[in-house]
Amino acid sequence: MKIILVGAGLVGTHVARELTQEHKDIIIIEKNSETARIITNELDCMVINDDGSRLDVLQKVGIEDCDYFIALTGSDEVNMIACGMVASQYKNTKTIARVRNPYYGMMLNKHKSFLGIHHVINPEIEAADAIVRSIEEGVSKDVFSLIEDRVQMRLHRIVKDSRFAGKTIQQIRKEVETDFLIPVLNRENSMMIPTGDTIIQEGDELYFLGNPNTLDKILGQSLKRKHPVHKIGIIGGTRIGEFVIGRIRDLVHEQNKGLKRVFSSFLKRPEVSITVLEASKEKAKALSQLFPDITIINRDIGEEDVLEQEEFSKHDVVITVTESQTLNLVSAMMAKHIGAKNTIALVINNSFLKLSSSLQIDHVVSLKTAVVNSILRIIRKANIETIHTFYQDDFELLRLTLAPNAKPVGKPIKDLNLPKDALILLILRGSENIVPSGSTVLQAGDLLGLIAKKDVISKLETIFESTDEL
Repeated sequence: MKIILVGAGLVGTHVARELTQEHKDIIIIEKNSETARIITNELDCMVINDDGSRLDVLQKVGIEDCDYFIALTGSDEVNMIACGMVASQYKNTKTIARVRNPYYGMMLNKHKSFLGIHHVINPEIEAADAIVRSIEEGVSKDVFSLIEDRVQMRLHRIVKDSRFAGKTIQQIRKEVETDFLIPVLNRENSMMIPTGDTIIQEGDELYFLGNPNTLDKILGQSLKRKHPVHKIGIIGGTRIGEFVIGRIRDLVHEQNKGLKRVFSSFLKRPEVSITVLEASKEKAKALSQLFPDITIINRDIGEEDVLEQEEFSKHDVVITVTESQTLNLVSAMMAKHIGAKNTIALVINNSFLKLSSSLQIDHVVSLKTAVVNSILRIIRKANIETIHTFYQDDFELLRLTLAPNAKPVGKPIKDLNLPKDALILLILRGSENIVPSGSTVLQAGDLLGLIAKKDVISKLETIFESTDEL
């Protein structure tokens, strides 16, 4: 697969790095010479120091046989025009444009033929969606649902006197006598897919997979079970904050109409109160006009005891989405310290994800990861979607639904020749949960949960693709 990416900023670089790890053929075009020089040394792909919005430049790098053209510059207009130009000249090339302006995004979503752009990515909307999904999952960095509420992944750390320490996974399974998997473990920040003979050591981090009730029996009841969400606090009246409010209001409205959506599993009444803390008087006024039914507090998070005075300790979820990722982390920890049930912090730099396990924050959402996952959902074949990225290593938790004409349909798993760093964890077939074996025959419509290293995802695309994608 050949991909041309224009714009090597923070997001563009991260996208390119992820795509090269999946063995995609990437060409980066970056106008800034210093940025291009730095990226050339960092990434294993071709980097062109030129203007990617010019057709002659694109022709020089082979736009005519390009599968995807991705425009991620800092200008909405440049991204849109470049994608429109490519779409008009090269009908077989799919275009993806980063567009931050909500008005442009609305136009492009309503009028699919507008400029010929196939897909629009708004980083703020992607981050807001990730935050809302985190609320759906129960706001936890150690417990999350693989598929709806039927299957759960739970992190368990092996301490000195753990009953699992010194035993093999096979021995643990015999002792527990219930249906579960340990699909992956982290040992000294190195992830591995264990075998039955793997001996568990003190300090290991095991990821248990199974029915939530089953995991409660094995590990004890999780402290992060879902609880009704009635009071939501947001620190920062940014556009991401606006989008989060909009998403929550839409979902609550849909639930009130009888549609089962994100909040339906833990809303016990239709009312959800939202309070926003915003330092800027102008932003606070604009928010109050945009959302007249929510509480806007025009105060600075830096004021002494402001969270206590405004009773953020009584909130079910506190979300920090200011322009500063450092302030978001500190504010989330402050809210947790004074008694908020759950906290979510937004970051830009993925390096903060590695610190999240040691911070008193329930969940950290990365804007860059949200954007990358959205782009990967578009580009990957076989509808392979990332559910969770393990910050310790290059493993990902994936899911996909087998199309009617997918190549594996009617075949047992043992005949798929899966790479050694990939494992099918479970299959959802209608209302049935199946823990697969090598003899399990796959059927059209099966929803598969997998774990795999990033560098084998391209092989999974080939294995699970449908004949329509060939």
